[in-house]
Amino acid sequence: MRLSNLADYAVVAMSAAARHCGGARISAGELAQETGLPLPTVQKLVSILSRAGLLRSVRGVGGGLQLARPAAAITVADIVEAVEGPI
Repeated sequence: MRLSNLADYAVVAMSAAARHCGGARISAGELAQETGLPLPTVQKLVSILSRAGLLRSVRGVGGGLQLARPAAAITVADIVEAVEGPI
């Protein structure tokens, strides 16, 4: 199975989000800067991964992104399926 660029980017973004697990929330802009991905791509991924229940987005002051589950409970297969559909 070959991964699309979007699935690869999703794994990179989730890895970066996991590094902040337990800490402060991270914004999509900070996530884009940290990973080197374009902001529109990160925003698209955040939408997809939030719908899949992997990321939680909090609005307002002190808001941002955080993992919806502990990092150890999220597999690469979960991330790929969220972007590509069932494996």
